[in-house]
Amino acid sequence: MKRIIPFLLILLLLPMLGVRADDAEKPIQQGDKGEEVVRIQTRLFDLGYYTYKPTGSFQTVTRSAVVAYQAACGLTSDGSVGAETLRSMFVRGAKRADFHAGVPLSFTAQSAITQKGAAVPWETVRSKLVENESYRIRNAATGEEASLLFVSGENHAEMRIPVRFFAQRNAAVSMLTSWLGSANSFYKCAVLFELDGQWIAASMQWDGVENACVYFQGSRSHVLGFSDAEHDANVKKASE
Repeated sequence: MKRIIPFLLILLLLPMLGVRADDAEKPIQQGDKGEEVVRIQTRLFDLGYYTYKPTGSFQTVTRSAVVAYQAACGLTSDGSVGAETLRSMFVRGAKRADFHAGVPLSFTAQSAITQKGAAVPWETVRSKLVENESYRIRNAATGEEASLLFVSGENHAEMRIPVRFFAQRNAAVSMLTSWLGSANSFYKCAVLFELDGQWIAASMQWDGVENACVYFQGSRSHVLGFSDAEHDANVKKASE
């Protein structure tokens, strides 16, 4: 009997030590980041629903791909990847998208670059950025300016539209959309970033709603810290 009691106690403690079932089954959805998102994007790319390179960040483009996949499979098209959707993606005979010719690989509405800035390493820029402070961003082609709020940053700067009123937000969204020619979160454009009175060469990408990523010389992407060739090219174009 004495040997049985410790065994029973262990059984009672296991649920508290382990991960709850509802946490383990939490769907992957817009706003999530990490290796699991890369895995989903890669699989959707293989199946023909996600037409861009994996980023590791679940934003509007990924959500649209998930919705399209779910609709094709007769699943609930909510844009989040729960257990049923995830399981269906990796079975033999998973539903592939119909072939469509002329899929765009990248896009920017920018014309020739007319504005240039200094090429400054990301580590230097990051050391000077202050969280919750607004910074001016200038379109390297048109010279138009907008302000973005610095939120955080590990591999690059995570920014947000710093507006309090609905009308101001709409104006900012309209301007950023015009810079890239779309609200598609994959599109990028060369910009200049003002820091300590100096304009620095950079590249911007945003989610079409309020969040933006700004890359500098040596910045890395969400995808396991890899470099991004398109952002690097934009930074080089905007460099003096």
